[in-house]
Amino acid sequence: MKKILILTEVELPGDFPTQVEHYLDNLVQVETRNTDFEGLKSQFRDVRRGQIRADALLNYLEPRVRGYEGFDRIVLVINDDGYVEGLNFVFGVTKIGGALALVFTKRLHGEQSLHIARILKEVLHELGHTFGLDHCTDPRCVMYFSNTIEDTDRKGPGYCQKCMARLRSLLR
Repeated sequence: MKKILILTEVELPGDFPTQVEHYLDNLVQVETRNTDFEGLKSQFRDVRRGQIRADALLNYLEPRVRGYEGFDRIVLVINDDGYVEGLNFVFGVTKIGGALALVFTKRLHGEQSLHIARILKEVLHELGHTFGLDHCTDPRCVMYFSNTIEDTDRKGPGYCQKCMARLRSLLR
């Protein structure tokens, strides 16, 4: 069984790990820990844009987190705004098959339950990539590419049948 660690600057509800486990078909174990990323963020902040250079932060951290405390995957939930070259912003970033995912929450804000639902979707989306899933063409699937917050709101936290079948085979 894969072990996932979610390090977060955002206060997540106590059942957040259970929700992630549920949508990953209970094939994973999830733990959350609160932390502060201010030091890291300051190193990768583009002052001109007021955003974190997400791909540079990912490239810096990924080799440092492989096998961290026995976890197979690590997700950083960062209370800030991220971007990659060529895009105005990203909700999250990872590499297909990578061990680390970053989720940026600044553009995910809304009333509390909506905010948490958006974070859950982005965490599940980025974890899908870490396990080998690519973007899906089904706009209701969590693996659908979100170009806007409306795209994120439209898609479910669940995976479509095709993505879930592939995910099950990748996780077994």
